[in-house]
Amino acid sequence: MTPSSDENDEVQLHVHMGNLCLGSIVSNMAKEGVISQEEYLGTNFPNHYLRKPADFKEPFTSALPEVRELGLELVSVKSIKDYLQHPTFDIVNKDEEEKLEYSRTIVASIYPWMHHVLSGGLSISRTEDEKQTVIDQFFTRLQTYAFDHSDHKPSLIYTQVVIKKAHIY
Repeated sequence: MTPSSDENDEVQLHVHMGNLCLGSIVSNMAKEGVISQEEYLGTNFPNHYLRKPADFKEPFTSALPEVRELGLELVSVKSIKDYLQHPTFDIVNKDEEEKLEYSRTIVASIYPWMHHVLSGGLSISRTEDEKQTVIDQFFTRLQTYAFDHSDHKPSLIYTQVVIKKAHIY
């Protein structure tokens, strides 16, 4: 299973505007001088999550012989869309406390992997305290954004690819 888009070009969105939102926060921090251009580039990572189910089928339907030579056979490809579960995600007209809980939950769902991305991209000349200050600022901005867009219901889209290896004798 891998993050992807689906047949209708929908993509996973932890927060309103998904990864574009996360990137714009980092971009704004660079424009404001909070981080350097080098750090901005260091916090970018290759993430090709826009592949569609047809893209996963392509190696098995193309004329290239490599996949067949390896004895691999495509069994199935299936898109799965799932909504993150949390009580505040389903509340349509959130009050201030529910918006705050929603925004905290969004940060908690992104923090584990984005913290690593940010920390790894910041300059080694920064102290750990300086790095943590920048990271905290990123997540404060993210929480504010999620609070302001608390009507968004977070979703994940994955494509499940099942491949069978034929016995080659």
